[in-house]
Amino acid sequence: MTKDKIGRKKVQRKVIHGTTPEERFQEIHGMTIEEWNEQQSKAKIGMTPDEWYIKQVKSTTPFDFIKERYGTVTEDDIKLVKDLQLLGLKDGVINVLLDYVAIFSRIGMVHPLVREMGENWHKENLITVEKAIVFVREEHKKYKESSEK
Repeated sequence: MTKDKIGRKKVQRKVIHGTTPEERFQEIHGMTIEEWNEQQSKAKIGMTPDEWYIKQVKSTTPFDFIKERYGTVTEDDIKLVKDLQLLGLKDGVINVLLDYVAIFSRIGMVHPLVREMGENWHKENLITVEKAIVFVREEHKKYKESSEK
């Protein structure tokens, strides 16, 4: 580090060419904002956000998940979860499905719709949490692309 005549630090100026905040961030830091967030998360809690989410959905029962998200578990909720389990969906996959519905549904958890989605997930052979997460991300990406047209 060099100093000027008065003893202040000399700052080397770098021209940033990015037009969006994301591009400028990547030029300055050499990584995307998503990569930086992942790195920060791993430093704080010892795992990436994806690893944390997978741990959460695998270690929580669907009933506990519904209770955390909506406050109570109704008889219809119990029947829905049992129907999804009878389809062959594992608890972690059911939690990803319920989370997907809770986040992206503007009308709430409509049991017939969730049941139909569960049937589609079973047909798509989404038997692991990881596969379910990839599927949800792909579906969301398709939705975003179609809504931008």
